[in-house]
Amino acid sequence: MGLGVTDTLTEAQSFAAMTGIGSFPVVWSESFDPAGLLGVFFHPSWVLLSPSGEVVERGVGGVDGDSLLEKAASI
Repeated sequence: MGLGVTDTLTEAQSFAAMTGIGSFPVVWSESFDPAGLLGVFFHPSWVLLSPSGEVVERGVGGVDGDSLLEKAASI
């Protein structure tokens, strides 16, 4: 899931369309509340959640796709 908090909804939708990231949901919020709840205070960041929604791991910066798939397979 992508989370947009720094742009307008229109800008977030344009970014999603421009980058072709339609393979996963992108949500948007007018506030930083959702990001703060996930412990995201820097961009870009990533958070890996368990199926029950528990934070398993998080990081700042990009993450390699293969590495992320390996981490996800371990939960």
